[in-house]
Amino acid sequence: MKVAVPVEGENLVIVTRTGRAPYFAIFECEDGNCKFLELRENGHAKEHEHDHGHGHEAHTEEEINHHHSHIKAANLGECKYLVCRALGPNMKDAVLREGITPIMISKKDGETAPEVLEKIKEKLVWEL
Repeated sequence: MKVAVPVEGENLVIVTRTGRAPYFAIFECEDGNCKFLELRENGHAKEHEHDHGHGHEAHTEEEINHHHSHIKAANLGECKYLVCRALGPNMKDAVLREGITPIMISKKDGETAPEVLEKIKEKLVWEL
């Protein structure tokens, strides 16, 4: 199964605000182990890279559809889980609409995607 994690880049450091993460790190998880596959650009973050405000978009059907279009563009629908620290209401609805299950983590779980996935692997329902 595939798992997505919002990250800064090749360093695989987790970004707290999922919608503003430059990339999603994609991992293939099998037999209790997760292997990094690739980075996929988050078009939503790129679209807002010069927006330094910390406000959230209104929780409307239009905004949910906007987030959903970026999730589809990053081909996250093939992921079973999105492991993240924070998920705004628009992004959450868009993720759920795509059939992805969010797993919420905190900073105490680790700073990088590989260390977090190792720590939380018991939360993942492994496919047989």
